[in-house]
Amino acid sequence: MKQYIFSFYTDHTEQAKPVVWEETILASGMMEAFSKVKMLMEKYKREKGVPIRVQYKGVRYRHIDIA
Repeated sequence: MKQYIFSFYTDHTEQAKPVVWEETILASGMMEAFSKVKMLMEKYKREKGVPIRVQYKGVRYRHIDIA
């Protein structure tokens, strides 16, 4: 499993400042990670009531001992 890191952003509105947070998605491949992110985007959009933008930041490999 790999950890895919994404940044989520809310757009600036007149009532609220933009909010930025990171999510780590556990997935075996990029397509699985994007599917999970798409579901999270819809969930956050419903919860927060504002559009959500996402940016891919990178991948981190789990359980690998480099030493």
